[in-house]
Amino acid sequence: MLKVKKILVSQPAPADYEKSPYKAIADKFNLTIVFKKLFQIEGVSAIEFRKNKINLLDYTAVVLTSRNAVDHYFRLAKEMRTQIPISMKFFCSSESVAFYIQNYIQYRKRKIFYGKQTTADLMEVIAKHKDEKFLFPCSEESNSDVPAAFAKAKIAIKKAPMYRTVPTKVSDVLDIKGFDMIVLFSPVGVKSLFENFPGFEQEKRLVATFGASVADAAEQAGLTVNLLAPTPTSSSMVQALEEFLNDLSKHGGDLSKIAAKYAYQKAEDADKKTGKGQEKGVKDPVSKVKKTIESKVAANKAAALAVIAGKKGGRISQLARAQK
Repeated sequence: MLKVKKILVSQPAPADYEKSPYKAIADKFNLTIVFKKLFQIEGVSAIEFRKNKINLLDYTAVVLTSRNAVDHYFRLAKEMRTQIPISMKFFCSSESVAFYIQNYIQYRKRKIFYGKQTTADLMEVIAKHKDEKFLFPCSEESNSDVPAAFAKAKIAIKKAPMYRTVPTKVSDVLDIKGFDMIVLFSPVGVKSLFENFPGFEQEKRLVATFGASVADAAEQAGLTVNLLAPTPTSSSMVQALEEFLNDLSKHGGDLSKIAAKYAYQKAEDADKKTGKGQEKGVKDPVSKVKKTIESKVAANKAAALAVIAGKKGGRISQLARAQK
């Protein structure tokens, strides 16, 4: 019977752990959760950036999808002594990223737009400004779907690598053999795991990854992915983790009974089982989640429109009766 008692989460600890969902999970399942980031962000120098022949002022709009992108965009602008004009438009993936810009500019004096969370939401906003010249600050190893979304919408965008992720030495502070589960969020985290612990073997240890690219890296490194988030019912790792642990507990720690539900399945493997083809480059678990979310949104929208239509119809009927 498999028991999970100690989990390594390869991210910094939450600012307020006592109020975080991780604390709730730890209490619920009597776990010890250790937070330790296996990689760090390193900025591309101004000299390196200039080699890409990208002039920040050649662009009228910037697409920002993370706080790292915000930090390094303004860092490079400062290092290169570039004054960002007040006319520059900023398009952010979420409201939290948009508000984070306040660390560098006066929010109310700028043209800042943001989506709800997904790239599809952001593209709806950008479609109204498609004549802008867009710059996309990102990491060197970025696998963001933003460039593909712009290409599909036939809007030009320039990818601008401004930072990179590099492994961090943690072998002197972590006993990797003491963990029953390791949660990974980046391909660089997978690389760091093996650099810090040469000859590392998974054995009965569980591995959880967020995103198909991380699952790919883990699989290529010889690991078995036991939990791939997001899942069709859990959009975040912490939600997927709780769902996984709940199911594992219900089945008495028998991983074989829930393995198929959470394990990573490559697109080509899914094709072999279903006999159906998929679009090139689409990972089955992620596309499944997107389709699930899109269908729920469409259903909710249809229901709302039906209610509105019903109310309008009711008012018209009332008016008609009154006129009679």
